[in-house]
Amino acid sequence: MTTAKTPTLLPQTELYERLCRLFHENRLPSSLLFAGKKGVGKWAVANLLARTITCQNPADNFCGECASCRQADSFCHPDIYYLVPLPKEKKEKDKEEDWFDKRLITYLQKKASGPFSDASEDVTSFITIDNIRKFQSNLSRHPSLSKFKVGIIYEAERMLPATMDSLLKTLEEPPRDSFLIVCTDQPRFLLATIRSRLQRVSFPALESKFVELYLQQNFEIPEKEIGVVTRFAAGALYNVEQLVEKAFFDARETAFDLLTNAVTMPASDLVVKCSGNVALENREKVERLLIHWQSMLRDLMVINALPLQTGIDPSQALVNFDYADRYLEHRERFASLQRVEQQIEKLEQVRSELRRNVNPKMAAISFLVGLNQPGSPPKA
Repeated sequence: MTTAKTPTLLPQTELYERLCRLFHENRLPSSLLFAGKKGVGKWAVANLLARTITCQNPADNFCGECASCRQADSFCHPDIYYLVPLPKEKKEKDKEEDWFDKRLITYLQKKASGPFSDASEDVTSFITIDNIRKFQSNLSRHPSLSKFKVGIIYEAERMLPATMDSLLKTLEEPPRDSFLIVCTDQPRFLLATIRSRLQRVSFPALESKFVELYLQQNFEIPEKEIGVVTRFAAGALYNVEQLVEKAFFDARETAFDLLTNAVTMPASDLVVKCSGNVALENREKVERLLIHWQSMLRDLMVINALPLQTGIDPSQALVNFDYADRYLEHRERFASLQRVEQQIEKLEQVRSELRRNVNPKMAAISFLVGLNQPGSPPKA
């Protein structure tokens, strides 16, 4: 298993520096919406900007040495407040405030160690009305250490309707000497009235060079695999830990083997071969294969579009660029696939079936058998 090291690379440097300049020029909006897909650095920039705003010796950004910066490092700054989705369960002996603080610190520490991954694995966790009231109470206080206060709402799409209504009141009458940073990868889930009162800051995909450097600095993986993971990351480091695991690359090999079997074997032989395949035994494994099949079918669209006689190197346009020779080796067989675009759509159907608790092995076999069959594949 690979091991992560302490992150040292900062994402979205240009965007962060622009926000810092706006702050020092007194032009930074007091209410911001950080919007961008998961794993592009919203959390990191929000925290860096909060440190800049509250630093006691501000220069271009933050000094890192004053009392404010030191307390921000350990998430105990009296003027920086966080609002995040937390689990509901609470031990009877815990006081409400103690429970909230413990859960919050656990969340923040997990984000600090994995800034591009989920800190709340429980999909039933939400930002409740009680949580935002505590947050608003803190934000309405006078600053105690710094000149300004900063409130950060992360995973804002998990706010309950009543929570959003309460936030709207804060946006209509923002506390003095305060900045609010709302982060989400799904801004459409926020009320339109909330979005209209926030200055949107769009976070672009991370540059490939940044992703490569991040992987080199933070994970012990072979150099040859860094390029593959970079292509799969597609400018976002969300759950990158899963991409660097050996199981990810093992599943990729299995996915390619099954794909080639599907275009070379009679359907009856393919079903027999797949029936005992452990890579199809549960939903998690099948979902991993779906990711690889989707990337491979996308690659095949590129390969099939190339003229037969060409000096063009297709690898630059492929996700699985290291499979270019293998794609070309089986080019004629893969060319028999019934409309690659249609197969990609069928993969989405398989995903829907898995959400309806369809047998994952039967769903995968049905897809593979249907690759070379006219019409729709048999239902699982």
